[in-house]
Amino acid sequence: AIQENRITTVQCLSGTGSLRVGGEFLARHYHQRTIYLPQPTWGNHPKVFGLAGLSVKTYRYYAPATRGLDFQGLLEDLGSAPSGSVVLLHACAHNPTGV
Repeated sequence: AIQENRITTVQCLSGTGSLRVGGEFLARHYHQRTIYLPQPTWGNHPKVFGLAGLSVKTYRYYAPATRGLDFQGLLEDLGSAPSGSVVLLHACAHNPTGV
């Protein structure tokens, strides 16, 4: 990607500001207008992406009964999402669950 000049960067203010800039970029330049957020997620995430112009859907992430990852639910929900879907992943220590 670097050799083909397909890399770019942008600096944003804060995590929320970064999500807003990313959401607006996707809404303007990507064919999918829906973002999938884990359930639960931060309380401001649905509003941030909605105001950026994206529709928000959720996917199962947390299993309260086991206090762990709902892996089967996650696979089912994301497996039924359209090809090329935008998915927000909390890649390290999911907040607010810590999973």
